[in-house]
Amino acid sequence: MSGDLFRRNRPFNQLDGFYTEWSEHLTKNCIPLFRDFPPSVANNGAVVSDLISYYDTIDHYANKHTIFYFLFPSWHVNSLETSILFLGDIHPHLFITLIQSFRDPSRNHSHLAAWKHVAFPLNHYIDDIKNEVNSSVFRLLGEMREAQERFNQRFSDNWVSSFHSQRGRQSVTVMDTAASVTLCEEFVRIFREANQLRKNTISNIVEVSNVNQAALFLEGVCEFLAGFKHQLQVSPYYPLAYQQMMQQQQPYGPFQAQFPPPNYSTVQPMTQHRPDRLHDILVGNLDLNVTRDMLQQVFRRYPSVREVNIHNGTGRNQKYGSVSFADESETRRAIHEMNGSMLLNRPMDIRPAALSNI
Repeated sequence: MSGDLFRRNRPFNQLDGFYTEWSEHLTKNCIPLFRDFPPSVANNGAVVSDLISYYDTIDHYANKHTIFYFLFPSWHVNSLETSILFLGDIHPHLFITLIQSFRDPSRNHSHLAAWKHVAFPLNHYIDDIKNEVNSSVFRLLGEMREAQERFNQRFSDNWVSSFHSQRGRQSVTVMDTAASVTLCEEFVRIFREANQLRKNTISNIVEVSNVNQAALFLEGVCEFLAGFKHQLQVSPYYPLAYQQMMQQQQPYGPFQAQFPPPNYSTVQPMTQHRPDRLHDILVGNLDLNVTRDMLQQVFRRYPSVREVNIHNGTGRNQKYGSVSFADESETRRAIHEMNGSMLLNRPMDIRPAALSNI
């Protein structure tokens, strides 16, 4: 049913597209199984298998270089949506509250599925699952807080060292310093355990339900997951750093950001009207995992940036980026300040496009 959606050889820079394909798959393939056909063990099993494969796939691609992309994916841009997230994806409590809402006898669920008057599992079965979720969430939050404390300490140490060693020569960026901290494996482990908790919660609820109950629950889960705004709808006014900060502000998130939201009335989107002439630079020596969002975040500090793109080259330069500026003086400043800066543990080679042979 899923085709090659869950393949394991997808280039990292195409993972934004994976979230889009996943949303479309839920809408076109999973939900119709409940709308157009009677409840069946086979259909329930196929949807559960796809939900498990979804979490297994993002676990596969999560590593020390990509973990913050998964903890703060680009499709989580709505501040209201972040309140129902936990370590990069749906909070497992939401699956519990979903079935508890379905169990409300005053609700008519006929608009969600092709049957009426569905009875739900006894309270104590759901309570047992909820207690397991509460215990695991409490443990993971504690482990994430400890990992964040260690990360913050190492980040501060590296920031001070970089600040003094590069003062007067080149700007020190938060991204450069964060990339130099070698504690991301712990975040990967916690992220994967959170996904395992999500998988276990879905499977346990289906296990204590009969075929009709499970179908209604799974239809609700699919409707809910497909209801997120996927990456094609990300607003250009939301830089990746702010998306991350919004996630960090949640009480259960790994960070507690102390910064006010940016004033977007003063921010010029990169998609606005092009001036008569743009000044381009090329960014070489890029890691194959670098995405357009990452490169855009690096150059977000320069107000006259109008376009950021990633290109696949040939030979030794298999990937490079291009950045277009409206202000020529800012172009020169960006080359001076950013050339040699680290992005995913590789120094960027930045040159004017007219002089580059990248």
